Amino acid sequence: EYFSLKKVNTLLAEENARLKNLKRVQSILPRPNQQYQYISAKVIKNSYNKRSNYLTLNKGSLHGLESGMGVCNSSGVIGIIREVSTHYATVMSVLNKNTVISTRFRKSNHFGELHWDGKSADFAQLQSIEKYAPISVGDSLITNSYSSIFPEGIPIGTINRFERLPSENFYNIEVDLSVDYSNIDYVYIIKNLHKTERQTL
Repeated sequence: EYFSLKKVNTLLAEENARLKNLKRVQSILPRPNQQYQYISAKVIKNSYNKRSNYLTLNKGSLHGLESGMGVCNSSGVIGIIREVSTHYATVMSVLNKNTVISTRFRKSNHFGELHWDGKSADFAQLQSIEKYAPISVGDSLITNSYSSIFPEGIPIGTINRFERLPSENFYNIEVDLSVDYSNIDYVYIIKNLHKTERQTL
């Protein structure tokens, strides 16, 4: 059983991807309004302690991956695909100074942008939340529908601490990230079937 764990894990990841596709369409029959498809992949390289962190996946253009696709796992957002070859792809992690994730509070429609300051692999910073927004420690953050990369509702993290300076119109917010970026094995790549239509419009 031990020597078959790798094969079992691969099969489970593939099955989970199929179940996510099925959940999105909510039917065993294909529907023309299906917006997202999920492709499972294994992480074969990962960094989390640099200023610009990346992951490498064991799937590429041959499997339908494209630059700009979102990547997540069962815990939350992982990052965005940057480079793609035939059999491999690199992912710009949330723990990358150039990554920006559109997010909102689960309990309200107040939204902002998640950035990483390059310090701790456990925390990121939420910007553009105006001072009149009601927030508290422990509030959950999820992806919002403003992005064409991620579907709405994928976990990002929770508010760890915040402050509001009298001279500023925005909060300084620290987010406790939901993903342990030092321990990522299998991920899901998100393909938005409506992305081209939305961008064209």
